[in-house]
Amino acid sequence: MFCKGCYARENKSCGEGLPNEQLSIQRWEGIFKEAKELGVSFILLAGGEPLMRRDVIEKAAEIKEIMFPIFTNGTMLQEEYIKLLDKNRNLVPMLSIEGDKMQTDGRRGEGTYDILMDVMDKLKQKGILYGASVTVTTENFITVTSTTFFDKLYNKGCRALIFVEYVPVTEATKQLAPTDNEREVMEHEQQKLRKLNETGMLLGEHEGGCILFKNENEVKKLISSC
Repeated sequence: MFCKGCYARENKSCGEGLPNEQLSIQRWEGIFKEAKELGVSFILLAGGEPLMRRDVIEKAAEIKEIMFPIFTNGTMLQEEYIKLLDKNRNLVPMLSIEGDKMQTDGRRGEGTYDILMDVMDKLKQKGILYGASVTVTTENFITVTSTTFFDKLYNKGCRALIFVEYVPVTEATKQLAPTDNEREVMEHEQQKLRKLNETGMLLGEHEGGCILFKNENEVKKLISSC
């Protein structure tokens, strides 16, 4: 995909024509086993698109003691991948969505929103725990913090919602970065959603490379849902 403002492609860490310098599957397996031995219980897999490395996802599935949220654009979540997720509930897909159909397709390409809606229906039908990840910009912050957007995802079976604040990598997209005033509005609206949905969907924020939940009980609820 050619998502507008993609930091991975801009930083030459993914894309066409790049040298193949990825870790071997043997090294990935070793990393996961070392993490298990150290007592790690939560490993986030992101990209680019992590589902392009099915071999890595399959090795992650084998380590049942670790939960693996997988941040994905959702376009590869077809029948065989859904079977893998259904069998291995320690794999938790986090679907990237930008708001409504126009906002999602405008950033990620035409047809992406409809694909995501179809994938969500299939995951809900199987009872697979999944979440959504939203890159918050000046163009969508009102939409993605609304009860309308929240309720739509919840009714689709989504049970975790992560807000990732957009950070520009080029001057051309600098205007997409939320201002201090917009951050205050977002925080206010997120707090309202939390109060309205204390036992429903979990809301987290992505700051400084970390996913933040407002209290440890939220994480425990997410883990116990697997």
